[in-house]
Amino acid sequence: AKRKMLSYAGEAVPPPSGNVYAEAFAFRMLVRHLQKVSSQASNIDVMGAAGMCRNCLAKWYHAGTVASGQEVSYEEACERIYGEPYGSWKKTYQKPATEDQLARFEATKDWHARHEKDLAAWKSRLSVAADPCCYVEDDDENPREPSLSPPLSSSALRIGVLTVSDRASTGAYEDQSGPAVVEEARNYGAIVSTAVVPDERDEIERTLTTWADDACNLVLTTGGTGFGPRDVTPEATQAVTTKHAPGIISIVHAAALADLSAASPSSSSSSSSGSNKREKKATPPPQQQQ
Repeated sequence: AKRKMLSYAGEAVPPPSGNVYAEAFAFRMLVRHLQKVSSQASNIDVMGAAGMCRNCLAKWYHAGTVASGQEVSYEEACERIYGEPYGSWKKTYQKPATEDQLARFEATKDWHARHEKDLAAWKSRLSVAADPCCYVEDDDENPREPSLSPPLSSSALRIGVLTVSDRASTGAYEDQSGPAVVEEARNYGAIVSTAVVPDERDEIERTLTTWADDACNLVLTTGGTGFGPRDVTPEATQAVTTKHAPGIISIVHAAALADLSAASPSSSSSSSSGSNKREKKATPPPQQQQ
């Protein structure tokens, strides 16, 4: 049977092209770019220039998951687009709108993106009104940010990236390896948490345990793998995990040796944390990647 044309907020949705990978690649690059320019281009700036913003993209992403039958929450969709919880992004990047920004926003309202109010009804092809996007929920004077209390669905890939370095933790030099790992992880659509800690075994173990208990699917550490007396990352990792997995690190070594421009890890470890049923320790949450 011929599928009925999909319509969203009163507009026909183009069907996928013959090259879905290319479309997905373009989406990932757009998301990556919007994350990189968070400090330069606020949502109200993007709305005034393009009639859509990061929230619009999150709503479209969420609608796409609903249409395809996936159990993905709007909070999770926002985290996919922003690269961190929406509330954290707002605290870091959102500033009060200037008069010029508000004037531009008002002047372009006629062509702002519009969104379905009721996705469940929309999925059932019921006639629903469209809700204009998006600044009211970005307004510091009237915030309506989504609640982050519901857990993310099991489809979310959550990765923790831990940099272990005395000097980077104090700001003596800029951490470069951690952000490189984060960028690669986000190319796979992961939601990433990061932290930078000194070469202190207790701090490394606390962070790894917290992330495991908070349902990180994968934790990647960088630093602290040399032969110095304070290089204790492998030992700390093994102390809080339940089963050593040498085969995984063998693949890492092989990949490093295949690239002559890369240094092979001199002391490394890979392990499984087993079930996440340990008693949680009272530790502050790791910082989110900005």
